[in-house]
Amino acid sequence: MDNKDLLEYCLEKKGAYLDFPFGNWYAVVKIRTSEKRHGYIFAEFFEQNGEEKFTFSTSAEDAEYLREAFPSTIVRGWHCPPVQAKYKSTATVSQIEENLLKKFADVSYDRAYSKLTAKEREAL
Repeated sequence: MDNKDLLEYCLEKKGAYLDFPFGNWYAVVKIRTSEKRHGYIFAEFFEQNGEEKFTFSTSAEDAEYLREAFPSTIVRGWHCPPVQAKYKSTATVSQIEENLLKKFADVSYDRAYSKLTAKEREAL
C-alpha cells in the first residue's frame, strides 16, 4: 500500500473530502462539517526524504504505545504543535502493513467523527 491507495481508502469514508490547506505538497483528508466551521482533519499525506508519510490521530495512550512498538517507523506527528503532539503520529507508509495503516485511518476517522455535532452527522 502506498499513500495514493491509503488516500483513496480515506476518501471512501462518509463525509470525507480532500484539501490542501498547507500547500499542494501536503494533502489532508477532512470530514465535512457545517459551513461555519472548517472540516476536521483525520489523515495527512506527504513525502519526506523520498519516503511517503501518513499522519493520523489516536488516543494519547495509543500514540505512546505505537511510538514505542515501532520506534523508527512511527514518530510524533511531524508538524504538530505541542497540544496535538500527544495524539498525532506520523508513520512511514512503506514500513507498515496495509491492515495496520487502514486501522490507523479508521481510528483517526472515528476520533474526528466523534467531534461532529448531531446536526453535522445527520447532514453527512
